[in-house]
Amino acid sequence: MATNPIVSHLFTADPAARVFGDRLYVYTSHDEKDATYFDMFDWRLFSTADLATWQDHGSVFGLTGFAWAEKWAWAPDAVHANGRYYLFLPTDRARIGVAVGDSPTGPFRDAIGRPLLDKALMPEVGPEPIDPAVLLDDDGTAYLYFGCRFPKFVKLAPSLTELAGPVQDVALLDPQGNPVPVAAPEKQPALPMGYGEAPFLFKREGRYYFVYSNGWAKESTLVYAIGDSPTGPFTYQGEVMKHVPCVTHHGSVVAFRGKWYVVYHTSELSGGNMFRRAVCIDELTFDSSGRIIPVIATPSARTP
Repeated sequence: MATNPIVSHLFTADPAARVFGDRLYVYTSHDEKDATYFDMFDWRLFSTADLATWQDHGSVFGLTGFAWAEKWAWAPDAVHANGRYYLFLPTDRARIGVAVGDSPTGPFRDAIGRPLLDKALMPEVGPEPIDPAVLLDDDGTAYLYFGCRFPKFVKLAPSLTELAGPVQDVALLDPQGNPVPVAAPEKQPALPMGYGEAPFLFKREGRYYFVYSNGWAKESTLVYAIGDSPTGPFTYQGEVMKHVPCVTHHGSVVAFRGKWYVVYHTSELSGGNMFRRAVCIDELTFDSSGRIIPVIATPSARTP
């Protein structure tokens, strides 16, 4: 594998790793080089066939592609269905839109001309419907997970551009079967298992792994829970990886060429600037019971 981060000529964050064909694609948000906040305008894409050489596909979509969006192009996700490629993209800290294209690299266009989820019209989505993540189950059913501080999910129609059920809370439980603490909007989640943001779902050996960030404290990181159904409940298991140098934590887990990987971001490339992050990748392994062996991140190279 190449030295982390996978991209060093610009700042990227919030990676969604997906395998299409024989390549691994990583869709990211894009931190500006002079950023003083998460003022982001477009989404980037990188791909590889060998985890050593990465191709930069440039900006695959931006805020201007949604006539209804104003600001904050945050964490994306992507999925292949119906012979097409769908991007799920949060904007304005209040909406999630869908873009569609005929190739993993685009071009993409607004699929429905309006948000799929909109806080102004749908209070049930919670105070901050961001960080979309899509699970396509083995039977083809699609589920969309999202939410900061309050984890939510909704079943999608086969078109992936309409809802097929009500928005529901994700049931996260501690090992004793009690609800995992979820903080009020003005407070931090209770570590280690409290839900912060950045949900991501993957399936392995018949079980569903719900990966998420447990907050923004100095010791926070990516953690996970396991369930027997895509709708939960999910029981907390532990850390996906040990803490990395960053205030925010957002990642994805993917199987590629017979191995599993966690893709995440740190602030090391910028020397610790929380608004200028860089995407990294490390191998992830499981024990005999299916629990994740916590990853110790490979240190990132820093700018001179």
